[in-house]
Amino acid sequence: MAGPGPGPGPGDIHDGGGRGGQKTGGERRPRTMAEAADKHQLYMQAVQQPRKEVRNLEAIYRTLSTRYPSPASHLPGDDDSVPARRRHATVLREDFCGTAALCAEWVRTHPSPDRCAYGVDIDPEVIRYGRERVLGDGNGDGSRVRLVCGNVLDVGSANANRSGRGSDTHDIPRADIIAAFNFSVCYFEQRRDLVRYLRHSLGNLGEFGLFFCDMFGGAEATQSLITRTCDHGSFRYMFRQHSFDITSNTVHLSLSFKMKDGSVLNDCFTYKFRVYSLCELREAMLEAGFDHVSIWISVRETSDSEDEEAGGDADDDDVGDGDDGDGDDDDNVKSKVEESRRPSDGFSAFTEQRAAMAMPDAFNAYVVGIRLPRAAHAQAAAE
Repeated sequence: MAGPGPGPGPGDIHDGGGRGGQKTGGERRPRTMAEAADKHQLYMQAVQQPRKEVRNLEAIYRTLSTRYPSPASHLPGDDDSVPARRRHATVLREDFCGTAALCAEWVRTHPSPDRCAYGVDIDPEVIRYGRERVLGDGNGDGSRVRLVCGNVLDVGSANANRSGRGSDTHDIPRADIIAAFNFSVCYFEQRRDLVRYLRHSLGNLGEFGLFFCDMFGGAEATQSLITRTCDHGSFRYMFRQHSFDITSNTVHLSLSFKMKDGSVLNDCFTYKFRVYSLCELREAMLEAGFDHVSIWISVRETSDSEDEEAGGDADDDDVGDGDDGDGDDDDNVKSKVEESRRPSDGFSAFTEQRAAMAMPDAFNAYVVGIRLPRAAHAQAAAE
């Protein structure tokens, strides 16, 4: 996911400690910027963009909750011209949360005590970092965020329906939205594991709930030896796509950071991902039990060079409110939700794709699994 999120500027990137410089001729040399850098802060600034992610979640939730109104939205005798009352998403669950930047932004945007977030990650280091550095001192909203160190396949709500092996509930309630961002579903290299995770997520959504995952793709996604860089002032972010295996659809990626003084955090983060097609994700969600699947795509419209210059965070007025229609539009009409994540990326607005589409060079997508209340599901099936 491209683009810096809110937080410290480039000059504030440090870890407050870390390794000291090595001795040379009996003297301790100054630490390089790479030795002093905080890799998690670099990642959040270069890769994540939680402010826009939250706006995307809210806009798509508004659009889809209006399309599938609650059965109680209209009572007998109501004027059919009166719009159905909108649901409001209050509980977010962020799976594979890392440092929980999305959780922090979710509660920051609304002061309501009902607005809360739960982050789940298996890595104790990033959970500890999130608690201390992202949700710690000075963040008054941190009390509405709870982080759980555990396997996303095991952590669930106490009243979720489960089959098979037991789960560690951690007293997490059902969520209005579950988000698995930063291409986290790509960790599931086997389809059966993906479907199991999706089924588990479905059981942990509320009566009306949305499961979001993001995906990248396009013709470039299957290429090898691709390097892209982006200048962030005090450091340069380097993305490398090392290889792609056409027999398994797996890709090897790495993220590196070159600091202003020339020192480098090389291959600071490495990944082996299975690149699922949008069709594969849709079919897996339906197999897992979701009632509908909605796909939102942002296509790269301009060719970007390997020496791409980074832009700042877009203003709030760059974001549209979404399509609040009832879903009866012609299938060739796309519902605009949100502007490109960063102007310099050259990506178009995210739009709901409801018609056939040719393969672009590169795209980002949200694949959204929809859980409907049982009465609403029966009504939608009848229509």
